[in-house]
Amino acid sequence: MKRASARAALIAALLITIASACLGFSTGASADGTTPATPLPPSKVKVTRDVTYLTDGDLSLTLDIYQPDQPGDGRPGIVLIHGGAWGTGKSADVAAQARLLAREGWVAFSVNYRLADADHHPWPDELTDVQRAARWVGAHAIQYGVDPQKIGALGLSAGGHLAVLLAEVGTTVDATGARIDDPNPPVTIRAVAAWSPPTRLAGLISPAEGGDPVDCEGDQKCAQFWRLPLVEHFLGCRPEQCSARYTQASPVSRATADTAPVWFSNSTNEITGMPQAKALDQALATAGVTHQLQVEQGTQHADEYESKIWNDMTPWLATQLGVAAPPPVSFSGSNILLSPVVVISVVVGLALLLVLLAVALRDDDGAL
Repeated sequence: MKRASARAALIAALLITIASACLGFSTGASADGTTPATPLPPSKVKVTRDVTYLTDGDLSLTLDIYQPDQPGDGRPGIVLIHGGAWGTGKSADVAAQARLLAREGWVAFSVNYRLADADHHPWPDELTDVQRAARWVGAHAIQYGVDPQKIGALGLSAGGHLAVLLAEVGTTVDATGARIDDPNPPVTIRAVAAWSPPTRLAGLISPAEGGDPVDCEGDQKCAQFWRLPLVEHFLGCRPEQCSARYTQASPVSRATADTAPVWFSNSTNEITGMPQAKALDQALATAGVTHQLQVEQGTQHADEYESKIWNDMTPWLATQLGVAAPPPVSFSGSNILLSPVVVISVVVGLALLLVLLAVALRDDDGAL
């Protein structure tokens, strides 16, 4: 009798343990105590690649669309802008961020735009391409379940630079003030987020006599990176040769009371020196722009610190776009998808244990 009772107690304890674990899975509790979103499996994100948003003579530019595969409308739409120091990169570089946005019920439009190199200096073509992509998103918003009044942007590094300029310049005129010739009407950008955006381009140029860029002082990672002539390739000249162009391309110089709300982030010792972030913070404050700067300690740049800022950025964007904040996402690796296989396995396991418990209890009754 004692042996049967002990066996029953052991099985009961196992049942309690497994039930508790299942409850943990169902609530999405993570190791760090946060409650992560229950992410949709990749199959629940519909991806449409290489959609043409601009055809102009020999020029053809595309974007990729990431959306929840369940029908819906009134969703926010985010123009997603990759980085690459204005000279490299492609829309697929921000696929991870696009999928996260789609899993949260938003629609992401990851944009390809013209790039600069040693022979081709497209300014302001890169910004104009992003502006025209935003206009395309506005014109096709309903088709993809997006509310055309809830369009924002997210840019990483050089893409963050373009995102902030998009907030400042809008989509009616280009960076030079010339009206944009595009078949799609202008669209209002409601809010943007930028990770590690360059904001004061002259501050990233090494002096003609040599040395580190002024905004990289004391930041070796920043200095090593911007010793390369990346800005010069982008704008086609040095500051002393075309100071007006540097002013035109620098977000710190473009902030006005009409600038859309801006959320941006920077690390203390990274590629984009902290003086750049502080200068933009001051410029936006002076212009009376709704904004928030989040500073992370360390040397991580842009998507390298994604896990630290994602759950702060998205509620802010949601507020500015007028939608409910998505639940926080866990980046701890402890999220377990409740796939049918997992659910069925748990149910079958519990059923078997219940049968064993019933047998054990019957044995106890027989032994009394």
